[in-house]
Amino acid sequence: MSSIIFICTANMCRSPMAEGILKHRLSELAREDILVSSMGTHGVDGNSATELAIDVCRQNNIDISTHKSRHLIGEELARSDLIFVMEPVHKEFLHVFFPQVYHQTFLLGCWPGKESRKGIIKDPVGGKFDIYQKAFQSLHYHINRVIPFILAKFPQTITHTI
Repeated sequence: MSSIIFICTANMCRSPMAEGILKHRLSELAREDILVSSMGTHGVDGNSATELAIDVCRQNNIDISTHKSRHLIGEELARSDLIFVMEPVHKEFLHVFFPQVYHQTFLLGCWPGKESRKGIIKDPVGGKFDIYQKAFQSLHYHINRVIPFILAKFPQTITHTI
């Protein structure tokens, strides 16, 4: 099974929203063969997503209400096929502490192209609902933009029963 992990700072806003969006889109495409999860570079295990992250997702028919934050798990990162981060600082953190994942870590806002600061997805934490909506819209846009690349990278295998 292929694996995609989203990384942000606390795993309570951006990465849970991204995880929820991609899971929702893959479900619509009947792609149950791609595992999607999220973690935080400074995540504390067991925290819920923020209320505003839950609300903005719910408004878009995506349920992240059962999300529990997780810190980085090296073995899981190493087994993943793609790791998407929200900011260059997350990528730098991973490269320092988990150098084995260097070649599968990308800035979501730029992948599969050249990375630049324009690809940063800003942290909505501490902001009002409209700031969370902007973060959600940015995540939604970039996930929809990369879905064709993900599907090409992980073609669905069909098993025939005789």
